[in-house]
Amino acid sequence: MKEVILKLEGVHKKFVASKKSFRKKATFVHALNDISLEVYRGETLAIVGESGCGKSTLGRVANKILDVEEGEVYFDGINITHLNTKKMLKYRKKMQVIFQDPYGSLNPRLKIRDLIGEPLLVHSEMNKNQRENKVKELLNIVGLSEEHATRYPHEFSGGQRQRVGIARALSVNPSLIIADEPISALDVSIQAQILNIFKELQNKYDLTYIFISHDLSVVEMISDRIGVMYLGKLVEIADKNNLYNNPMHPYTKALLSAIPVADPTRKKKRIILNGDIPSPIDAPKGCPFSTRCPEVMDICKNKMPELIKLSDSHSAACHLIKK
Repeated sequence: MKEVILKLEGVHKKFVASKKSFRKKATFVHALNDISLEVYRGETLAIVGESGCGKSTLGRVANKILDVEEGEVYFDGINITHLNTKKMLKYRKKMQVIFQDPYGSLNPRLKIRDLIGEPLLVHSEMNKNQRENKVKELLNIVGLSEEHATRYPHEFSGGQRQRVGIARALSVNPSLIIADEPISALDVSIQAQILNIFKELQNKYDLTYIFISHDLSVVEMISDRIGVMYLGKLVEIADKNNLYNNPMHPYTKALLSAIPVADPTRKKKRIILNGDIPSPIDAPKGCPFSTRCPEVMDICKNKMPELIKLSDSHSAACHLIKK
């Protein structure tokens, strides 16, 4: 039986779009709407979807960077939903984040040795020499040299800066790493190198990844399971083979049809989505995808579909499945 390292149950998260005034009510952006999922130890769970679908918010909720309005978050069997900053500290080092922008996430005033060594100051009792040795070890692990420790972030390329971000996340021996679009800002040639580092580190340290991306061709290389999000809802989740070979949700089918094919002689039918993308402030009453779905039915516009378990490794939220 697979061991669950992270579990989300009925999670809701919203942000204030406009504050309440004398003439109008406050409005909210519903970033996450009743999200429930499990992440198994040692796997890579990819979260995919269009920009604004809530996938980055899901990552921040999972790591408790953001608090939830409703629902529960469990890490290693412990309910961390309502833990304060002090109590959360012991779990924080086990849940690290690698951000999308490798430059924006690094303090430009600090040298690399200080950036990587900073988590060790907070989460370990190492002395200065031990921290410096650990930094050198981490630099070697991610493919950088010891000489890089005395440089500043602006002296590095994007790929090198992301390696620094990975080394910093590894410094406190985490069991879960949330990678939020970690390669989208990099050149294609560098992306493959960074993905290979992720795979090597996972095998070496038994890491668990939540890999957030909008690129299904990248996700196919690294993931074990994939969750598809649309407008704050999890519309399908399955193991990689099931999702790519037998997608059940119309939105998943449309995403997969957009993946470029390397063979120019092979024709691929592209699913074009018409209609308007709903506002997350005023989402549809029924299925959030009903305004664009090519297979929409009357029930879709009035009733939210539940996430139906099709097999042990495949679930989807669509009224067509019941049909």
